[in-house]
Amino acid sequence: MKVHDLRRLVSRIDSVLDKHLESNMVEYLQFSFRWMNNLLMREMPLKCTIRLWDTYMSEPNGFSHFHLYVCAKFLTKWAKVIKSLPDFQTIMIFLQKLAYLTLD
Repeated sequence: MKVHDLRRLVSRIDSVLDKHLESNMVEYLQFSFRWMNNLLMREMPLKCTIRLWDTYMSEPNGFSHFHLYVCAKFLTKWAKVIKSLPDFQTIMIFLQKLAYLTLD
């Protein structure tokens, strides 16, 4: 399952972030299911989505493997902010509004 793979990858990249999510009872399935099913289409402007999907199509297994790494980067980009959030509710609200944040 890709959601489980995402958690394993994030725990290797940033174990503190993974533990923070776990300690606040945030399950990866609660926020990443939409990322996996919609291929981040709701989280980015259309122009970025088209470019990302173009990359997926040019990579072997891009949609299944490369997308996992994109999701991990998407999550770890805001790791500092997420780690500063105190509880389940504020973390989930933040993760659900990633679409409105700048992707600089």
